[in-house]
Amino acid sequence: MKRIFTFILSTLMLTLVCGQAYAQKNKSGNDYNLQKAYEVLNEENDEAKGLDLVNKQLQETPDNVDALLLRVRLLRRKGDYGQALQDINHALKVNKPKKTEVATSTLLWWKGYIYQDMHDIDNGVSSFRQAYDLARKDNKDNLQSIAFDYAQMLYYQKNLTEADAIYRKMIAENEADQGAMVGLARNMIDRGEYKEALETLEKCQKFDADYAEVYRFKAQAYDKLGETNKAIDAALDWFDKNEDANLGAIMEVLKKRQNYAEANIKTRSKKSEDPFLWKAMLCQLYEETHKYAEAVKGYDELEAEFGHFDQINLHRSDCYSELGLNEMAIKDISAAMEKDPSWEDLCRRGDYFRLSGDLDSAIADFTAAIEEEPDQGFAYYRRGWCYEMKGENGKAMDDYNLGLDLTDEYPYLYLMRGELLLIEGKKTEAEADFEKVLQLDTLANGSSCRMYALHFLGKDDEAEEWMDKIIESDPEDDGNYYDQACLYSRMGKTDKSIAALRRAFEKGYRSFSHIRFDDDMDAVRELPEFKALVEEYETKHAEYLKEFELAMPEKDDLLTEIAIKRNPGGTFEIPCDINGLPLQMIFDTGASDVTISSVEANFMLKNGYLSDKDIKGKRYYQIANGEISAGTIITLREVKIGDAVLKNIDASVVKSQKAPLLLGQSAMERFGTITIDNANNKLIIKH
Repeated sequence: MKRIFTFILSTLMLTLVCGQAYAQKNKSGNDYNLQKAYEVLNEENDEAKGLDLVNKQLQETPDNVDALLLRVRLLRRKGDYGQALQDINHALKVNKPKKTEVATSTLLWWKGYIYQDMHDIDNGVSSFRQAYDLARKDNKDNLQSIAFDYAQMLYYQKNLTEADAIYRKMIAENEADQGAMVGLARNMIDRGEYKEALETLEKCQKFDADYAEVYRFKAQAYDKLGETNKAIDAALDWFDKNEDANLGAIMEVLKKRQNYAEANIKTRSKKSEDPFLWKAMLCQLYEETHKYAEAVKGYDELEAEFGHFDQINLHRSDCYSELGLNEMAIKDISAAMEKDPSWEDLCRRGDYFRLSGDLDSAIADFTAAIEEEPDQGFAYYRRGWCYEMKGENGKAMDDYNLGLDLTDEYPYLYLMRGELLLIEGKKTEAEADFEKVLQLDTLANGSSCRMYALHFLGKDDEAEEWMDKIIESDPEDDGNYYDQACLYSRMGKTDKSIAALRRAFEKGYRSFSHIRFDDDMDAVRELPEFKALVEEYETKHAEYLKEFELAMPEKDDLLTEIAIKRNPGGTFEIPCDINGLPLQMIFDTGASDVTISSVEANFMLKNGYLSDKDIKGKRYYQIANGEISAGTIITLREVKIGDAVLKNIDASVVKSQKAPLLLGQSAMERFGTITIDNANNKLIIKH
């Protein structure tokens, strides 16, 4: 029974030679180290030791062509293409075929492989062409193989005409050459000759019905012709003949008619002597089509029938997270990580913690990921983001800077740092970072952040256009619509934000816990229509989960208690941080507005706690001497009381007020339920 997720985590196996073992020849005593290298590689599979032995051999006999060729093969495995190319050129220079039994065409053949590995198509074509021309004289046994590699390289060069000619010569030599027939059919598909391609593939299939590549290209041709059911049949035949077939390509076909694909997979599973992979594929199809609860149920059944596999836990954890069940996601991925957690898995779990609102645990995982792979900028970006959400902007800035020290090609790091620089009032530096985002982020897809940079640069029209392009690239991706909702919220276009959020929910977005604390949504979170929309879909989602015996997590209330001072007149003095500046605020249960004295506002402006962008309303902009006048509306980016945080609160600047800050009831309500413990002089916030 095959209990391996070959369709989930396939490993690219690079062979060093054609065949299972390294070729060996009877050599003289001068070739002792070369012979030992062959033995080590064949019997112990120790490539490092084998390479050491080959190096010793070449120190003794630097012109040993067999040793040079073996080292080329080992160096390719290591990705040391420069040295491999030097070795193959030296071998070509010193080779004497009659003595070494190594045909010159063989060396040129390997030279073509090196260029292929280097993605140097033109030089690869040149080397394979030379090998092919010579092989007709010195290497007829390998002529068909060399011809095939030559034709493949011509295809990569987009020289289909010459590739066709080589394939037809191969078929003329051997009418049953399936590699040549499939290559020819693939070229036909590229030219839009779908029916002709199918005719060629049908002929090929008659020679060997188990040749997997036939079904790969039949699926492509039928798909192009719009014959979706036949395309699905062929795609599943491809997987049946080759478990290592490209599942991503298969899924793109299956998704086009899911019900038919699902029924077909179930039928094949029942008939199969080894149903595991078919049932696993069905789970994958549910994932790809956003039927995450069905996928969870399928993985549960798979585990019950076939036992525990880490890959089940990993995939099921993704499904749980997509369903908003991050506690279950964390449990699953933690089980998969017990033995040897990778930095990718640590980042993955860190994101689950982040989405659940457990920022401290998220930071711990991202820190562990950094310790595992210190040169990966992604973990610094994620950890910095978590610090920022905690209000620890200094630590966030450190992480963004560290990440950019490691990689200056990651646009999100520039975006996040730019936002913090804006907060610090460093507009010029911030704009430089946003411009860097525009330079790096040029593909309109779900991983893009360009629209936010455009927004921060004041180019909202361009930002909206880019967001539309992202959605157009994948109109079924719920996350794209959520990003659109966030963008509109930041722009203050609340109606459009709510509409985009509804579309995100309609497409399947279910990260309700993230929505509750995502500061991108601050502008709409208190709107009645926002609350009604979230409640509507939370209710629908709970009903959906109930069908699969799953349940939404209970909302854990967080309590913040902080000592307060009662003032005459019924007000309370409470310590707080405003944009990182420690202040004392006045909480007045009878007041509704948020006000700040002009003295405090100007102090914050001059010392970087406020920036120009925080000053709202052109009528009340800064007066000629650069100070903020009474009546001006400013945005307090962050108000922090203990561990309770509010984002983006508008405050009115007043001229004469003894208290530096007055936080009225309407603002305090955004923290959650407020209770005054008069006996102990405490403010209790349930949030």
